[in-house]
Amino acid sequence: MKSVLILALLAATGLSASAANVTDWGALGPDGMDARAYTTAPGAVDDVYTFTLGDPSDVMSTANYYTATSLKGVNTVDLVDATLSLYMGTYGDGVTDTSMGSYAFGTAMTDHTFAGLTAGSYYFEVTGTSTGTKGSDYYLDVVANAGTTPLPAVPEPENAALLFAGLGALALMARRRKRA
Repeated sequence: MKSVLILALLAATGLSASAANVTDWGALGPDGMDARAYTTAPGAVDDVYTFTLGDPSDVMSTANYYTATSLKGVNTVDLVDATLSLYMGTYGDGVTDTSMGSYAFGTAMTDHTFAGLTAGSYYFEVTGTSTGTKGSDYYLDVVANAGTTPLPAVPEPENAALLFAGLGALALMARRRKRA
């Protein structure tokens, strides 16, 4: 009976025992990814963005949140204690993940680089509290400076043939100019 009462109380206050909002970005590379996320009511914000790095990389991030105030001076959109955290590991697999760092962000664009990351699985977690009567709104932009797949060690045969043909044409032109 007590557990039913506690669940009813949680539901009535708008709290939830459910997991965070999770978005899978797949492989992260130089093209980057971004998110514009908002809530529609006051309360906890807990959003997760999973991704993988195929190569060792530095990951650069930029985050900020927006505020809005009504004509009556009421905060309609706001996010307090906004934090972006990076973890190495697979979100939700029950294994303790490694914190790679975190930073607080505000209404001004806040840049941060997570340097020297190895290839593997990672996730960002955005947390904070929406205190606006209409919720919260934030922006996140992330890019990795290395590609997500290794470059080929040897040029493709077609590329090598084109290179040698171009060099041959240049040599022929230089020889003709020298004779003239």
